[in-house]
Amino acid sequence: MLSFVHKALLGACLATLCPFLTQAQSEKPVIPTVLSGLNYSETGQLVLTRNGQKLVDMDKKDAYSLTQMVGNPVGNDTGILLDFSKPGFTGTVAYGPYNEKAEYPAIAFLPRTVAIQDGKALLDIKGAVKAVNDFFKLSEKGQGVIGYRVLDNAGRIIYEGRVAFTGKGPYTVVPTVIEGPFINNLTPTGCVISYETQVPVKTTISVGNQTFGDSKETTHHEITVTGLRPATDNVYSISLASRAEQHSFRTAPASGSRKPFTFAFACANRATSGGGERDFGGTNYQSSRAIMAAALLNGAVFMQATGDLTTGGNPSEDGHLMEYTNWKRALEPFWHKIPVYTGMGDHEVNYLTFAPDPETKKNPKIDRFPYQTESGEATFARAFVHPANGPASEDGASYDPDNKQVDFPTYQENVYYYSYDNVGMIVLNTEYWKSHYPGVDGSPEGYIMDEQFKWLTETMQKLEKDPSIDHIFVNVHSAVFPNGDHANGAMWYEGNNAERPKVAGTPVKTGILERRDQLLDLCVNKSKKFLAFLSGDEHNFAFLHVTPDTPMYPESYTLPKLKLSRTFYHINNGGGGSAPYAMLATPWMKQFQYFTEPPVLGLISVNGSTVSLKAFNAETFGTICRDVKLR
Repeated sequence: MLSFVHKALLGACLATLCPFLTQAQSEKPVIPTVLSGLNYSETGQLVLTRNGQKLVDMDKKDAYSLTQMVGNPVGNDTGILLDFSKPGFTGTVAYGPYNEKAEYPAIAFLPRTVAIQDGKALLDIKGAVKAVNDFFKLSEKGQGVIGYRVLDNAGRIIYEGRVAFTGKGPYTVVPTVIEGPFINNLTPTGCVISYETQVPVKTTISVGNQTFGDSKETTHHEITVTGLRPATDNVYSISLASRAEQHSFRTAPASGSRKPFTFAFACANRATSGGGERDFGGTNYQSSRAIMAAALLNGAVFMQATGDLTTGGNPSEDGHLMEYTNWKRALEPFWHKIPVYTGMGDHEVNYLTFAPDPETKKNPKIDRFPYQTESGEATFARAFVHPANGPASEDGASYDPDNKQVDFPTYQENVYYYSYDNVGMIVLNTEYWKSHYPGVDGSPEGYIMDEQFKWLTETMQKLEKDPSIDHIFVNVHSAVFPNGDHANGAMWYEGNNAERPKVAGTPVKTGILERRDQLLDLCVNKSKKFLAFLSGDEHNFAFLHVTPDTPMYPESYTLPKLKLSRTFYHINNGGGGSAPYAMLATPWMKQFQYFTEPPVLGLISVNGSTVSLKAFNAETFGTICRDVKLR
């Protein structure tokens, strides 16, 4: 093995002998043609030129990453050594047996912690399983799973993980599921089960007398289970190497069976103050887990969570994936049983951040590129498993500067639709290709660009014609009718229709209010089945019954105004645990009902042709509303 010094000397020699190697290493990502005002300096720095000012990419780094926190575990005579590959890192690790046999598995933390020294921590198993603390008889079994939480020097939780072992000392780390399993894409005849392992391994899933498996060794597993009967309970067993774990799920009813069911919705789970699990590596673990537990307690068959799942805005995929893993960990014991469908919010973006603009003192931010690998959209697709039935991207739109190449981020698995019984659920991305600065190329929050809107039109028409579908819900992160901090954004911008995307230096034709009206015309005036928008960017719960008389425009608006043909609902539940937003002035503010702060679980119950809503505080169970008839 070469030492650090030897590696440095070898690198210098290679650079001298093979200058083309250093040239290849210094190559920078190609700047997408949809972005103007960007170039690389002679020193290789990315520079944004705005109003004559040259603003340099700040080259931000994440403090921690998922790769680091998995910890490269190695067994020894005492226990398991975690190496976080972060020299100088100090903190604490709390740990204990992970009860994988429980219906809702969780860590039983021991009354001890271990110090992180220079990025390493030893999980002492031999000393921890002595009589009084050996609840799960690990000393007798010689095998098990240890869960651990990593805390920094200030006591903030960074990550929660787990590792499996065999032996009674020395101990050997063995492959196991370290994230998941998750039920995804539920249908009447099956689902997709996904999970992560810390090393590449082939796994199998047994359901009844059927077995499904990986085609090759991998760390990311997505296995499609098929051939099951509608509305039946199924036990599934995951086998890998010498280990196995068992869970259960219920298939969806046959399409259009019109049997009673309930689904849950909540989002905006990003971290907040208050200490402990409220600031858990980018997410509010405490509220997120309470919401998901309450959802199952109330018989929910799936959860819809449309955005701001974590603090996000990361400068790297690996850092953002760590935050997503923490949020998924909060829901994980229940996600073994029912699916969770997610959507993108404004915090799901991976940002390139530039030096402050001298005029405004603010930092321009844009979606990271290359879009296929570094964008928030690409990271989201890696983190979650959703139907791949959405549009491809904005390539091919009238404003696409080059129709011979891919210029925009993907819509893969962040725009999609699914159905359950007689309900159609459409998930949109209102934060696509987000730019966080006026005048910089990108799309403002709340805007639905042309290709996505075209897909939405086709999907609405498809569901409208489907005889098994009676009710359609459209899920958006940014509110169509905002109520608080986003009254100066969302699909309103305080009534400023000038707000719109800018592509390659040119604003698109349609403004934000015009696009909002097109959305309302499509969903309300042209559809009989559409029932409600479910949004979440406002950190509160707010119910709005929209009628043809609801005011929707600023007094100064001179463009044609849409006339609504019927009533519908706009239900915001950004009650996932983020800091609450108070109500601010909008034309429709007097019509809001049941306005309250997080954490809130929303439940919609469907029984054939009737639909009702209830909501309550997920931590106190205090009622917000109940039996509100929607249809």
